[in-house]
Amino acid sequence: MTKRKALKHGTECLQASGWPTGEEPSLLIMIQGRYHKEYWLVVLARHDARLGDLDQLIRDVWVECCEHLSSFRIGGATYDSDAERFTNGMNVPLSHLIAPGSTFTYDYDFGSPTSLDLKVIGETSVAPRDGPLCLIARNDPPIIPCDLCGGEAELALNDFDEDFPHYYCRECLSSTEYDPDCVDLIANSPRNGVCGYAEDPETALLWYPSGWSADEIVPEEPGELLNEIPLDDETEVNAAMAAVIQDIGPDINEFVEAERAAYGEGIACMAGDTVMAFCTFMYIVYEVKIDAWDALSVQRCLVDELSQNPIFPEDWPENAVPILCRFLTHMEASGHLTNASELIAVLKEAEPAFQKAATNPEKGQAIFKLILMKAEEAGVNTNDTDAFFNFAVRELVEMAGFDLDNEEVQKELSDLLEGGTPEALAGNIRAAMIFERCEDFCQRFPDNTILEHCRRIVKDLFDHPAAPLARGDAVLWSAAIVYAACQDEDLIRPGRGAPPLGQEISSFFGVERASIRNKVRAMRAFLPD
Repeated sequence: MTKRKALKHGTECLQASGWPTGEEPSLLIMIQGRYHKEYWLVVLARHDARLGDLDQLIRDVWVECCEHLSSFRIGGATYDSDAERFTNGMNVPLSHLIAPGSTFTYDYDFGSPTSLDLKVIGETSVAPRDGPLCLIARNDPPIIPCDLCGGEAELALNDFDEDFPHYYCRECLSSTEYDPDCVDLIANSPRNGVCGYAEDPETALLWYPSGWSADEIVPEEPGELLNEIPLDDETEVNAAMAAVIQDIGPDINEFVEAERAAYGEGIACMAGDTVMAFCTFMYIVYEVKIDAWDALSVQRCLVDELSQNPIFPEDWPENAVPILCRFLTHMEASGHLTNASELIAVLKEAEPAFQKAATNPEKGQAIFKLILMKAEEAGVNTNDTDAFFNFAVRELVEMAGFDLDNEEVQKELSDLLEGGTPEALAGNIRAAMIFERCEDFCQRFPDNTILEHCRRIVKDLFDHPAAPLARGDAVLWSAAIVYAACQDEDLIRPGRGAPPLGQEISSFFGVERASIRNKVRAMRAFLPD
């Protein structure tokens, strides 16, 4: 809507609004960016509205980021928000300073200023219903082109080494190496891109007529949009898989059918997943198509890449290499390879290293730490074993490459999660989370002495027939285990006062030291002498 149409429409709506009429006329004030005139507001100001009210509306709707100073310049006089430093404050009625036809200016933040021009464009008998001022019209968000494709941008990527952000559509943002914390929605404001400004629709809503909602002002949060953007890694994997399918998809399907005929459905499914994953890694990591595979790359791909598969059937480590060997033979027979025997030899040579890496407990611990971190970021209560189990299963399924939007996958997940967390698995998850917090604290020590002592304590408690770790607050358990380990290694000694390390443990875990010491005393009853 243009400013002219907005003013005409706004005036007509005011007359039909049923809002009260004031004893004196209200003012209609047009506000626009001095250097970005595509941003504008029309405000209805009651006759007793003060300059400070107008300052607050501008801040709430358009500019507030760090509580910077601001000032109006009216008729040669300056009215500043910091009344203690300047003679003219803002506690002045607008009607004493401006009238129809008056023009004046506004500046917010004198370091990285946003400058506005204001004009009283008319007056009306209608007064705001719920306060001294009301926003009655504003510009539609201007279209900003994407820096890469030229289409309509949706997100701003702040670059703190430059004065202005970069603008991207969702698709193009996914191809950049972006930090989610630096991504914002594009603000409908002349302060867009300055000083990390982001719109606050809940605060702006205070100045809108009744009936509006915050979602109508800013439809989405940045996080909601980011959740719809595939990660750069995900985009790369999808592109590589598409390239594999285009190059040798029919040959892979033919191989899987041969596996089904020879070994049955289970091995056929495993073969399809294994071959597709291996080929995708070769395309992404080593950037070679199958006709250029060499012994070193194939061996490294097996041990370094394929072994990191986060979730697999129990018999996969012993079947993966034989499957790949049969696949290479098949691909040589179909004319895609000439060195299958050489590649098969290096795969067989590396098979023990592959199996060791695939079943390495440290890999599982790393995956668990990643899932725990994601759960905490997502607001999952990690003390609630069922809630964490549900989250972890979904993460693992997604890591394994299954589509969570697929109806069959959803049904299998629902069946799996319906009965809650299996009791034995719940104990394992809880013990792992308790130890994980111990490990986080122990990173401050120069060696693993305390960490290994914590590991032994957790194992003893987990193996105890009374299952003490299954009860009580998990964070308190972690704090008590670390405290006991430090006592046993003579880093915390009996005596008066609180030792610095004891206070550090209390602060890190957010638990009172007295509670930790009581838990340690109770815990030692379950530990061997």
